[in-house]
Amino acid sequence: MGVRHRTTATLALGLGLGLARTVSAAAVVPEPEAPEGFDFKQHLRADDYAGKKEGGYFTGLPIANYDPNTKFGFGGRLYYYYDGYRENPHFAYTPYLHRVIVQAFVTTATAQDHLIDYDAPTFLGSLYRARATLEFEAARTWPYFGIGTRSLAPLSFPGAPGQTFSRMADYQAAAQRLRPDGTAYSRYNASGFQRGSLQLGLERLFFGGVLRPFIGVGLSYSRVIDSTGAQIDAVDAAGNATKTTEALSLLGEDCAAQRVVGCNGGFDNVLRLAVSLDTRDFDPDPNSGIYLELSTEIGTKALGSRYVYERAMLSVRGFWSPIPHLADLVLAARGLYEVQSPGTPFFSMGILPFIDDNHAGLGGLRTLRGFEQNRFVGPIMVLTNYEVRWTFVRFHLFKQAFALIAVPFLDIGRVFDNVRETTLAGWKRSQGAGLRLSWNQATIIMADFGVSPEGTGFYVNFNHIF
Repeated sequence: MGVRHRTTATLALGLGLGLARTVSAAAVVPEPEAPEGFDFKQHLRADDYAGKKEGGYFTGLPIANYDPNTKFGFGGRLYYYYDGYRENPHFAYTPYLHRVIVQAFVTTATAQDHLIDYDAPTFLGSLYRARATLEFEAARTWPYFGIGTRSLAPLSFPGAPGQTFSRMADYQAAAQRLRPDGTAYSRYNASGFQRGSLQLGLERLFFGGVLRPFIGVGLSYSRVIDSTGAQIDAVDAAGNATKTTEALSLLGEDCAAQRVVGCNGGFDNVLRLAVSLDTRDFDPDPNSGIYLELSTEIGTKALGSRYVYERAMLSVRGFWSPIPHLADLVLAARGLYEVQSPGTPFFSMGILPFIDDNHAGLGGLRTLRGFEQNRFVGPIMVLTNYEVRWTFVRFHLFKQAFALIAVPFLDIGRVFDNVRETTLAGWKRSQGAGLRLSWNQATIIMADFGVSPEGTGFYVNFNHIF
């Protein structure tokens, strides 16, 4: 969900319910025999295999959050993993046999993000991987900065004609000022948005477990609420907080000028087709290997979609441990290129259709940390991310295995209006550092701080960004 984290205070408390057995990392680890269909799949590294739990267990976090746009938020995320036992031939070749995620999150400003997610890498002991996600997300301040190369321009709004802003904080402060006609532009770049979605997918392992064709469907219904005329927070000439009316939103401008598709929301249903090449040793926290993915989504009336369009994305992730005998250090990189056809609704144009987890727009937690969520969205989106992941300490607490990972990072990306315009000039860059907590290996809790030319972002969430 496009919840912004520019000025966020987050308190997260850990919960661990161990229902599993753990093998000491000092134990002798035999070379695992590859199960049928996994001949070329890389197995877990020896220390990861030794420390992997057996059976089933829970991890999770209750979360309390404050954000100036979404106000106070409360909720939590609970994970259940079933890893099986060491006598299972898949134990050394999968991160888990079953994983279920349940999340509930609400804020006092009516933002919501609830989901149920299921993943089974070897469903019922077969060579098929089954995935399913049911989610509802809503935000009163869903960010919108325009579509295509227009979003790359310096920040500006009609209430300050001829003026541009380099810092997001200065821009938002200016937009909140009360105008002579009694209106303001506090939500010029934000509108209301609600979406319910169901994602279903099935993969089949080929060529020794490294090649995985994928087929699935994405069914969603979206409601778009233009902020023009809404009651908003503003600041009067004396610097006092007040309430007033939104003069106009950028989305309202673009819808009136018919620059974008999707202003009326509705069903956005897609057929998902993809193929991946995966040589990683451990999906949630890889030490080595590559993950190459070509994915497409086809919006079609045959599935009841209001919109007809296509998108295709090619992405590659690489992981390398340069000095495994001296330090648990991983160099990680990701690059992607996405192309979308005319007719793509603006509210889903930011989607990066990864098989394992769709991301939204360039900017924010999963793409360009330090920029606002969805800051850059266009028909063509290009992104590269670089991280150094150093696991500098491991420890056990309450029969749970933990590790701390320091992560400096660099993010670079850009949008284009069409393929012919692709260039190496004008790319947007951010950088920063984070601290990750690995909990029983498969749960990664992240805290990243990103810095961009427009501002900063502090993010507390789950999983590596790739």
